[in-house]
Amino acid sequence: MEYVHTILAQIAASNATAAESLLNELEAHRAVASTMRGYNGMRVSRTAHPEGNVLLVVETRWANNNAMVDYSTARENAFSIVEKHQDILVPGSLQTHRLESNSGGESGEAPNRMYDRLALALFVPVGVLAFALVVIYGMSRIYLALPTTGASIMAICVALGILLISAYFATNPSVPRWQWLAVAVAGIGALAVGGTVAAVYDEDNKEVHAAPTVEPSPGGGAETPTAPGALVIDMTDNKFDVTELTVTAATEVVIQLKNSGAAIHNVDVAVGGSFPSGICKKGDAGCSDPANIRAGQSGTVTLNLAPGTYDYRCDFHPVEMTGTITAQ
Repeated sequence: MEYVHTILAQIAASNATAAESLLNELEAHRAVASTMRGYNGMRVSRTAHPEGNVLLVVETRWANNNAMVDYSTARENAFSIVEKHQDILVPGSLQTHRLESNSGGESGEAPNRMYDRLALALFVPVGVLAFALVVIYGMSRIYLALPTTGASIMAICVALGILLISAYFATNPSVPRWQWLAVAVAGIGALAVGGTVAAVYDEDNKEVHAAPTVEPSPGGGAETPTAPGALVIDMTDNKFDVTELTVTAATEVVIQLKNSGAAIHNVDVAVGGSFPSGICKKGDAGCSDPANIRAGQSGTVTLNLAPGTYDYRCDFHPVEMTGTITAQ
């Protein structure tokens, strides 16, 4: 079975010569229609008698109903081309019909049905999932490179942009495919540029991440630095090899940090009694200004704590990676 999109129109006898431009446009449109999925052919016919009005018949044939509907609702199709030439048509003669035809036979329909089923059940979900993963990874890299306030503002802008784009496509169901492609290319391009800028930013600020320090907490007493390597925390995916540490209170202590995992980790100590919301960044109150340490790299965190017990965690994995430091 085939599906036929048919346009009927009468061209006034006095405009028969001017109709050549319309016919030329339809012939040029044949190449455009042939690129669409499910296209089976196009035929343009007109009455052969030289006198009286000319009956114009344009048929495009499609392998399945979905393909015909996609074509008939596209911004440019045979109907829209004929409609532009109302000045040479007999008023009220323009008609359009969607027909079914058995001339195509059943054998030509099965491959298209199989394609439609695979496209809806497999290709579309897999494609959406892959695109979502790319977006999530790219956005996470960008957010990590931004200050807390900047990351919040960007998240709001991205959310508003997604809502506006979704509203546009929802209210314009027949938008051309190039607009969908343009949005996808723009999104991927923005992620690529943003990810590159974030990587450059991290590289330029490597010294900030390599050895962050904390101003000494009030407590008094002589400052006797702990020998390098005496206190070590090794980070893997996703746990600390040490979850309990004891240090000397009111003394500057250097803790060696090593990332043996594949993900980014850090050691954030709640020097103010509680952790700030989100990922600890330089300048946040109550935060130990921890190093964001990439896989295979190392760093240090320097503390001077008053007597007491302090929690520490990895800001990127705050549930799995936790521990306590006792200053006495």
